[in-house]
Amino acid sequence: MISNIPDWGIITALLTIGFSVYEYIGHKNKERNKLLSQLNRRYVENEKVQKVVKYLRKIEPEKEQPSVYELELFLRFFEELGLYLGKSSIKPKEVKSFFGYYLQELYESEKGKDLLKKLNKEDEKWTYLLICKKKLGITT
Repeated sequence: MISNIPDWGIITALLTIGFSVYEYIGHKNKERNKLLSQLNRRYVENEKVQKVVKYLRKIEPEKEQPSVYELELFLRFFEELGLYLGKSSIKPKEVKSFFGYYLQELYESEKGKDLLKKLNKEDEKWTYLLICKKKLGITT
């Protein structure tokens, strides 16, 4: 049956398939970039999350240690990132370049460890946070 199809028909079909794949990949990249942009904006604009960031970066004085609620909001953000990583909606390399430093500082710096003590290991109950930590190479 295929031998009856003219060569130009096969070429057209292959080009159509190739163009469709190219369009699909472009659409996925555009959606991923849009999602990262939205996540970054939420991360930067959330004052409670930024309080944790400033504390970890040693911008906030010691007496201004974030509350458990602020720390939980910070971790919930990374829980959401873990969900997207688990679904392959975003790539670990992208998450690491945008947000990885702060999560790593939380688990590896003395200031971060002091904050985590407030949670009494409750962060380990968050499934997607564990995925996020694993995909970013953060061990605790």
